[in-house]
Amino acid sequence: MALADILRRIDRDAESESSTVVITAEEDAARKRDEVEKRASGDGEDLLAREEAKAHEDARTRIAAARLRGRDSVLTEKRTLIERVLIRAVSQLEELPDADYAALVAREVKSSTRGGERLFLGARDADRLRAHLPAALADVDADVEIEDFAADFERGVMLESGRTRVRISAESIVAARREDLEALVTTVLLDGDAED
Repeated sequence: MALADILRRIDRDAESESSTVVITAEEDAARKRDEVEKRASGDGEDLLAREEAKAHEDARTRIAAARLRGRDSVLTEKRTLIERVLIRAVSQLEELPDADYAALVAREVKSSTRGGERLFLGARDADRLRAHLPAALADVDADVEIEDFAADFERGVMLESGRTRVRISAESIVAARREDLEALVTTVLLDGDAED
């Protein structure tokens, strides 16, 4: 289902729920008014006015609650779409050609290194990074020593110096830029609708 269709469905559902609440509130107000009219006699006009005002206020409250539920539903759907896009971004970074993936990791290592750190390669990335990462690290002038054995984590690398450890992976790269990426996804996919 296309994004536009999903958003139209959400809007339609919110409007439908809101309309149902309005109709129900109006029916409740009419029923209460009928009950009050039956109970009231000549001096019951004040009672009728109070009950009508109460019924109208109740209807307004229900309408406002329905609108909030609709808005929450739209926001939940937007969050779900944004999460899907960010998960897909991580996958696409992990699926980059080996040399491009190594260059991406090398740039991130360079921004986190002070020099002389040890670099551990994730188990699933060890072979592909071992072939391309040394050249990529040299290209960005990163002074690290790549360990010969794969580490006990799956993806990316871990930069270690003394007691300091920094994990670098597609997931950490996306997480570090999450706020900017969410804004971009909102602008591109959701026609610039800002989240409230």
